[in-house]
Amino acid sequence: MRHLKSIEHRNRSYFIRIQIAVVCSLLLFVLLFRYWPDSWNNDGTLFDRFAEQELITPEMIIASQQVSVERVAPPVPRPVETLPDGEVVDMSYNLDVDATGLDYSLPYPEPVEEDHLVELPDRPPNVRRIVEPVMPSQARRENIRVEIEILFTVSAEGVVEEVMVVAIRKFNRQTGQFEDVDETGYGFREITLHAARQWLFQPAQHEGKPVRSQTRQQFTFGNGS
Repeated sequence: MRHLKSIEHRNRSYFIRIQIAVVCSLLLFVLLFRYWPDSWNNDGTLFDRFAEQELITPEMIIASQQVSVERVAPPVPRPVETLPDGEVVDMSYNLDVDATGLDYSLPYPEPVEEDHLVELPDRPPNVRRIVEPVMPSQARRENIRVEIEILFTVSAEGVVEEVMVVAIRKFNRQTGQFEDVDETGYGFREITLHAARQWLFQPAQHEGKPVRSQTRQQFTFGNGS
């Protein structure tokens, strides 16, 4: 019981101390407010001081930013030179045409044609494939003997580009010799040209390169052909 009474007495004294501290604080605040120096009243209230100061608005900030932009000076116009009427200015340029070191006095080489036909190559074309023409049956029955000479134009790849009949000879039984004729009949010219176009050659060689060339071949009909 004594212990409880001592605790209750201690709590009551602590509460009284708190009340005394609050009262003293209130009295101190009232005294400060009442007897504070009235220097503020000379120049007006604190609110009036802030009211008298210049306020900064967003428009003023934007205006100051615009003013701070660096201005670029306009370009200075160049004076226009005018010449009197009728006056001609002669401006000449000395170009060093020999600066490249080329000798323009030499003639230009003639261009080499890709389809240049070599008449006398170092090595003539050689036959790779032969297609024999078939003798007409009627001419075989009549024992007609004919020789036809063909001029071949051979490309650099060995392909026949053109064929042409250069001579036709027919055997004469009375003289026992072949005679030059224009036509023999029986279709010898047509079948010979048709067969000649299907030939293949090893192209001619000239200066170590394949070239376009010509060669002649003879087709013989009759006498067991």
